[in-house]
Amino acid sequence: MTSKPDAPAVETGMLKPIKATEVFRKYESMFFFVVLIILNAFITPEFLEWGTLRNTLVQVFPVMMVALGMTMVISSGGIDISVGSIMAISGATTARLYVTGVSSLGLEPVGLAPALACGVAAACMCGFLNGILIAKCKIQPIIVTLVVMIAGRGLAQIILGELSTSLLFTSFADFGSLRIGGVIPVQMLIVVVIVAAMIFVVKKTNFAKRVEAIGDNRRAARLVGINTVWVTVGVYTLCGLLCSIAGNMEAARISVVNVGSLGLLVELDAIAAVAIGGTAFSGGKARIMGTVFGAIVVQLVTIIVNMNNIPDKYSLLFKAVIVIIALWTQRKK
Repeated sequence: MTSKPDAPAVETGMLKPIKATEVFRKYESMFFFVVLIILNAFITPEFLEWGTLRNTLVQVFPVMMVALGMTMVISSGGIDISVGSIMAISGATTARLYVTGVSSLGLEPVGLAPALACGVAAACMCGFLNGILIAKCKIQPIIVTLVVMIAGRGLAQIILGELSTSLLFTSFADFGSLRIGGVIPVQMLIVVVIVAAMIFVVKKTNFAKRVEAIGDNRRAARLVGINTVWVTVGVYTLCGLLCSIAGNMEAARISVVNVGSLGLLVELDAIAAVAIGGTAFSGGKARIMGTVFGAIVVQLVTIIVNMNNIPDKYSLLFKAVIVIIALWTQRKK
């Protein structure tokens, strides 16, 4: 009488236990997002009302746009702290051409579309300059972008001809406050389009693969035939493009271009969003959705401080703690 073969035994030690730190590292931006949503729901008055949620998504718009560009820059192994000044340059260019024109050159004010196109071009030129100086002239990214950050504020004021210009009662300001169907802010529609485009770029294009390769090992990427110079230039130019969208939409939302405050310190929140989102600062894979949630987390910290009458200085401490936790979990073994 033959006996049935025993069922195969599962050897102990064959299945590796899933570590909590690994799960947290992969989904940390979503973890912080959920925690802050729950915390705000309990302690922030009227947080779950549509008006508050809508304002949150509108106010996070510039940080999210800049952070998406910063994600690609950091993925390439670089950094860009000039993003706030590039926002100001783009907004100043658009406002000058749209509101006052350039009398010294005999240029009358132009339509909104040409003015916006020139504002976008100005920001892209700044990004292009950053990329050339970094990739071609071999200057450290932090130094190049620091110089552009400092000089950019002055250049923005020279372009605008004054410190600020009002956009009240213009079609530009009307566009900044536009709501689709009377409910959904136009900024939300732009976010959906830009995020979808960035996900496509990262998932489906060779450009993103080359950026990741450069971030992993620039010398090896060059040896296998990747044109590291023009890929780097493309990354910083893309960042400039997203800065122009952030700068112009923020100016339209508040109905004024003030080159002293437009984009001021946005680089700090953008870098924090990228850190929370999980993109390694040593370069490598860009995590777009992580950055999206990271930007919202940064904004939720600001909301929990402002709407509960907590001094603003504490929001900086809370953000710093979150960034430190995020970077600690991402450290290499």
